Amino acid sequence: MAVSHTEKIIALCRVLMAATTVAIAIVDPQQPSYRPELGYVVLVSYVLWSLLLFWIVRGEHAGQERLGYFSTATDVVWILAITLFTERGATPFLLLNIFLISSVSVRWGFAVSAPVTLLLAAMYPGLMFAAGRLLDPEMFSVHHTHLVRPFYLIVLGYLIGYLGEHERRSKRKLGFLLDLTSVFGRNRTPGMGITRLMVRVVHYFNSPRGILVLRDPESDNYFTWDLTRDGRRLHVRLRITKTDPLPFAFAAPTEALLVNSPQPGASALCYDLTSGSMHRKPIVPELQLPDGEGIQSLLAAPILIQRELRGRAIVVRKGRPRFTRDDLEFLLLIVSQASASFEAVRLQEKAEEVAVLEERARIARDLHDGFIQSLAGIDLRVEACRKLVERDPSRVPRQLEELHQIVDRGYREVRHYLTVLRSASRQADGLCAILDQLAAEFSIREHVRVDLALPATDPGLPAATVYELAQIVREALRNAVRHGHATEAVVQLAADPLHCHIVIRDNGRGFQNTRGLIDSDGFLAPAAAPWSIRDRATALGGDLRVRSRAGEGAEISLHVPLAARTAETAISRRTS
Repeated sequence: MAVSHTEKIIALCRVLMAATTVAIAIVDPQQPSYRPELGYVVLVSYVLWSLLLFWIVRGEHAGQERLGYFSTATDVVWILAITLFTERGATPFLLLNIFLISSVSVRWGFAVSAPVTLLLAAMYPGLMFAAGRLLDPEMFSVHHTHLVRPFYLIVLGYLIGYLGEHERRSKRKLGFLLDLTSVFGRNRTPGMGITRLMVRVVHYFNSPRGILVLRDPESDNYFTWDLTRDGRRLHVRLRITKTDPLPFAFAAPTEALLVNSPQPGASALCYDLTSGSMHRKPIVPELQLPDGEGIQSLLAAPILIQRELRGRAIVVRKGRPRFTRDDLEFLLLIVSQASASFEAVRLQEKAEEVAVLEERARIARDLHDGFIQSLAGIDLRVEACRKLVERDPSRVPRQLEELHQIVDRGYREVRHYLTVLRSASRQADGLCAILDQLAAEFSIREHVRVDLALPATDPGLPAATVYELAQIVREALRNAVRHGHATEAVVQLAADPLHCHIVIRDNGRGFQNTRGLIDSDGFLAPAAAPWSIRDRATALGGDLRVRSRAGEGAEISLHVPLAARTAETAISRRTS
């Protein structure tokens, strides 16, 4: 049974007010003005009662709603009793009544504070009249003060009620906006999110009907969510049309509308979102809902996504209370926030799709660089064994041994790759450590001498960049061994906070069948570079250059920007 901080403040103020009332009676010699011995008993009892309520509120021993109604009713009784004994002199009349009106206004707004104020204003002269007739005609004779004070109460009650209503609406608006983040979730379909949004809008505006029209930019169809409320029951209908079901011919597409007089010839308040201007326009022709039902009061807010009109949110009300400009402004705020949330979820889903595609491309590159290459080697060895069986059977055992080594290496590569996929991060080590491991691996498995020229300290590159660079070096060395028959290779790495430069050079045969693809400086055209290396370089936003001459080996160099250019490249790739 949680009790709000506001209720606790009200309880504390009641204690202070009760103590102040006793102090007034002690200081003023005219107080209590009627039967002092009984008057002090009433005042002290009110102090004790206030302390009891404060203890209940602080300890949260009762529900807030029940406590609010109960304390308000008892406060009315206490005010009547205290007013009866403190009518003369420095009476606490205004203090007691303003406290009660303020507490009611803060709790429930103007709708409750107004009748409570009128009740107090009517009860005061009635109490004096009844006391004059029943208790002491001389003490409680009705005079002009008893008629003026109720007017004070009405004026103050109206002002206090308005302030309380404003605070109450502000809290409702804030709570509504904070709850919008949960409407469009990753696990909800857009239709479910839109339905939940319209349910909240209808309840907030206390409207029997809400309509949301969205245009699909791909199919150019209009999707209409029509929500009606019948008591506590809600009915949702979805319609798909080729034309706008609510065109509002008299208003511009980017104008929000407030209509309280829908008959032809009347005017609608139009707020242009592009210019910020507000003006009135005549309603021509008559406004009707999609099912032909007439309109009594209406709010309409255009839905703009990336400055493009995508639809309209409409709230309809029958009879009073009418919509206000404040209602229109808040509906515009709801629509703008909901549009931003809806678009954010859509972009997040797109980003996840792009991430999945990128991961698939990465896996394809890894399979091409590893497992597929091993399968190609196995195919070549099997073909060689088939021919040797006919020509030179004595060489078959050696070929089978090499075939066994290729299968074993492929098996270990696949196991290693599966381990990498299961791991939380792609690489735990820095780039320098991984290049050391690659050099040792190729020295042992391929009998190739790999010399490294590395910086004194690891450059500390991001894990994704380290992974891609390591795979580029692995594929370059594998190509040098398998296709270039290289026996030596050099890997050079240089890095600073903004750039990374890596070079792989070998003494093999170089790229074969490249006539017409090599320029005068010996550089291959970018399209002629190995597919997997080229694709990884593109993913990093790097500049790839391949230099090769037949019989003179090959040199692959990659220049990768690590700051702004990488970010721009990634953004442009995701945007496209």
